[in-house]
Amino acid sequence: MASAFLVLLFACLFQGSFGICFKKYQPFSWEAFWVLFSIIGVLGIPHIWCMTEVPNYMSYIRATPLPTLFAGALAGFFWGISSIWYSKAIDMIGVSLVTGINLGLSNLLGSFVPMVILGTYPPARVMIVLLLGQAVLLGGVVVLSKAGFMKNGDGAEKKTREKGTSSSVFMTGLIMALASGAGSAAINIGATASNYPVNLAVAQGVNSTSASLLSWVVVFAGGFLANFIYAMTKLIRNKTYTDYVKPGCGKAYFKVVLTSVVWFSALAIYGKATAMLGTLGPVVGWVAFNGLALIIANAWGFLDGEWKGFAKARKVALYGNAVIIAALVVVGISNGL
Repeated sequence: MASAFLVLLFACLFQGSFGICFKKYQPFSWEAFWVLFSIIGVLGIPHIWCMTEVPNYMSYIRATPLPTLFAGALAGFFWGISSIWYSKAIDMIGVSLVTGINLGLSNLLGSFVPMVILGTYPPARVMIVLLLGQAVLLGGVVVLSKAGFMKNGDGAEKKTREKGTSSSVFMTGLIMALASGAGSAAINIGATASNYPVNLAVAQGVNSTSASLLSWVVVFAGGFLANFIYAMTKLIRNKTYTDYVKPGCGKAYFKVVLTSVVWFSALAIYGKATAMLGTLGPVVGWVAFNGLALIIANAWGFLDGEWKGFAKARKVALYGNAVIIAALVVVGISNGL
């Protein structure tokens, strides 16, 4: 169990860090960055990683019933839409606030829906402690969101003088963050619903932690379509394909590759951790995954200066992180009962 949570911690480090990669990718436009991220991160790396760990991995995908593949890919498609909102919201209101709202909402749906899908309901005492941990975690997200509103209010006069940071933009970013949180839960739901090829591989002797990668191949087939089609449409409409040859674009290419690797590493390692955690892995693991990643994302936000000049809001944000840490302790206790 200790090893499983250590692996989960590594997943959280990646999950909490990839959001900062969605900032400062100039001279690429958003769509130029996102087209490459869709190809490299969402489509390419899941297949490459799976290929290295699961021999003949596509044979398990081909042996999976089409309805199962469709369900997993559809969940991935919904996630793909939410990821677009997520990245745009970060540009509007910052990685700290967006990640807090996103992970808080995805935590509820992403943990309890898989419980229903798997039919793995814990004993009453475990469920009570788990629900308590969820409540505390949501309380932390509320406190963190409050800090975001304070930050926006404290700097309202200044922000309205700056392009792209008005109150209307703040509300748009907030709505996108809320919507992305609901959509982000689809990724864990889709992975849980796509266990068929994973079980086939395990039955053939593949290690369960490696076999967990197969579900991501299914889910991100749909995720790729949503991301690539939207970004490519904007790339052509805005004629921003010239971004790929702009001076200084070498750093942007590196940023795309780095973002892709960090992003998928989080999910791949998370899948391994849930396999190690046992039957409640997709439930308890998802709560801990979101909570720890939220703290790490906020740390990046503080380091990047998102809270600079907002002392009161920053203090409230720190309180929110403290509440989230307490929630993770409660969740850890539930998994040990």
